[in-house]
Amino acid sequence: MNVMSIASAGMRAASLGVQAAAANVARLPVEGSARIGVAQTPVVGGGVEAGLVEDAPDPGAPVSDLLAAKEAVLAFTANATVLRRSDQMLGALLDERA
Repeated sequence: MNVMSIASAGMRAASLGVQAAAANVARLPVEGSARIGVAQTPVVGGGVEAGLVEDAPDPGAPVSDLLAAKEAVLAFTANATVLRRSDQMLGALLDERA
């Protein structure tokens, strides 16, 4: 796997994390609604596969959901930065060859 696909996989996983946190906050007032979380598994060669799973009840909700969303946003931003820098380095390399 290359850097771009690894960072893209991280961005997809982070996006799922934000969606899961938002869904948990939205369903908080609904009695008996299941919480969801994100399960990430490493992929050989780099990156992760992520999927939604049922999560255990959390007495700290919605604070823990808001923190999880913030963590996912930071992970998304970090992976987006990796993509940008990789693109810039490739552009600089191609400019040098021209």
